[in-house]
Amino acid sequence: MDHDIIIVGAGPAGLSTGLHLAQLAPGLARRTIILEREHHPRPKLCAGGLMPGGIAWLRNLGLDPGDVPSVLVHEAHFLFEGNGFVVRRQPYVFCIVRRDEFDAWLAGAARERGLRLQENTRVRRVRCLDHVVEVETDRGTYRARAVVGADGAAGVVRRAMARDRVPQVARLLETLVPRDSGAPSPVLQSSLSPSDSGEGWATLDFSWMGDGVQGYVWDFPTRVQGRPMRTVGIFDSRVHPRAPRASLKAALGEALARGGMDLDRGRLGGHPLRCFHPRGVFSEPRVLLVGDAAGVDPLLGEGISFALGYGDVAARALRDAFARDDLSFAGYRERVLTHRVGRFLRRRAAVSRLLYGTRSRRLLHFLGWSLGPLIGWVAEHYLVDWGGSSRV
Repeated sequence: MDHDIIIVGAGPAGLSTGLHLAQLAPGLARRTIILEREHHPRPKLCAGGLMPGGIAWLRNLGLDPGDVPSVLVHEAHFLFEGNGFVVRRQPYVFCIVRRDEFDAWLAGAARERGLRLQENTRVRRVRCLDHVVEVETDRGTYRARAVVGADGAAGVVRRAMARDRVPQVARLLETLVPRDSGAPSPVLQSSLSPSDSGEGWATLDFSWMGDGVQGYVWDFPTRVQGRPMRTVGIFDSRVHPRAPRASLKAALGEALARGGMDLDRGRLGGHPLRCFHPRGVFSEPRVLLVGDAAGVDPLLGEGISFALGYGDVAARALRDAFARDDLSFAGYRERVLTHRVGRFLRRRAAVSRLLYGTRSRRLLHFLGWSLGPLIGWVAEHYLVDWGGSSRV
């Protein structure tokens, strides 16, 4: 046997799984290898939002997130047709990281703790045999007693597993625009003026729900090689997959046009995001899924913080499974659903199905303009992981 565990994918979910293994089961971590198809730092489309819950997972691992360049967001505006509610929190509501920098930093931490990370290794096929899992790559075939799929929504590991009973893949488009320090937002208008005229505000605009977008347009601050920029994008959860598909490019183009910008001038990127569903696929004998491969937030598309938390769930499941010599992972779904990560994901999944099933502009207008503060209070207290103790 080459290894006890192979982790496929060195993003936040895969690296967090390895780092939690190093903390919980050092002997098992020494017999683990992480395979990554690219080389860090590698480009990655992502708005980069990291919530306090994600920061707490990093601190539980003994890591200092202050080592990674970031922009702090002190207030987040949630809007529908110009009105809604604002979340203000000190020291921040969330922070924005660039994924190439964040993932490379996390990979460095994994190496420092003795984890074996092998980059430039593309996984082509995964085969589950009686007592072993074979992982075929462009650098040879590896064998392990268990595999962790951390290679994303359309990853090879997930495709090797049983077909989804509840397929649910969101759509995203994103572009970068220059930051105009003289305007509250280069793209989105709001009757709720930001108290911070600098970088420390973000906007999530749900106005396009009336056009069939099951999500929102975002406008977040970021820094690219030290230069202040804003990342503008659109998230369509598709939690109701049979509903008509709205044109994301048209909606994003309309949002940019409000700020006098042309969608075609910037570099536009898109990628799928697998949304969490309680009845989704999480494991098979000898195989676990984490992060985007298992499913992340269907309400806001938050991925990084939940990916970091998945690492704790998976590491505990792996430690206990090897201790019992039972790699069926029959109880992994229950672990996910009852873990802190799963509890927040279940709440968000329920709200997303309710909210994004709404098509009436009149009702959406009433919710945004009349009940916005109440909705904001409920969201702050029941849907957001502000950190604290992020243990199970």
